[in-house]
Amino acid sequence: SKKVRLLKGSGVQLKNFFKLEDPTGIPVVCFAARLLVDKGVYEFVSAAKLLKEKGIQARFFLAGDLDTQNPTGITNKDLEKIKDDKYVEVLGYQNDIPLLFSRSHIICLPSYREGFPKALIEAAAAGRAVVTTDVPGCRDAIIPNKTGLLVPVRDAAALANAILDLIKNTEKRKTMGIAGRELAEKEYKIENIVDAHIKIYQD
Repeated sequence: SKKVRLLKGSGVQLKNFFKLEDPTGIPVVCFAARLLVDKGVYEFVSAAKLLKEKGIQARFFLAGDLDTQNPTGITNKDLEKIKDDKYVEVLGYQNDIPLLFSRSHIICLPSYREGFPKALIEAAAAGRAVVTTDVPGCRDAIIPNKTGLLVPVRDAAALANAILDLIKNTEKRKTMGIAGRELAEKEYKIENIVDAHIKIYQD
């Protein structure tokens, strides 16, 4: 155990995330990941459907590329159906995550499992509240009930309820976003992660 060093993720360039104020307008909930079943794509779409059918005013961004080489990747046909259903806005692959997150109010990653998800590190850097699943990796990347909310895996109804909580409670959402940025500055600053790697090599 004395030889073990734990580094939380690969870090993030904090200077790239500078539009930290909550955007105006209808709340935007953003999913940003490869379009895999295991990332919780269908739970995200189902949560959007549940909320829209309740008359909740919100937009749902589905950002990410297909990964047809992955056994859990959704197909082009699957994606076309998601587009046709119109519960979410399919954005495709995004180069500028800081810009995407600056347009969003809530970052959502209902994944079934993760290593240490970059999307949640970047959400913290962007000062955005998170809704994610109570699974290894996801729960480790947030401070539950301080920088985001945890929901059971594969539970679209619980996901919808958590999203609704943050849509309705603006101050709670903003407070979580501020705490997320503080977490990123403390734990995820890329310069610190690089220094920690160098120290390991030197040791």
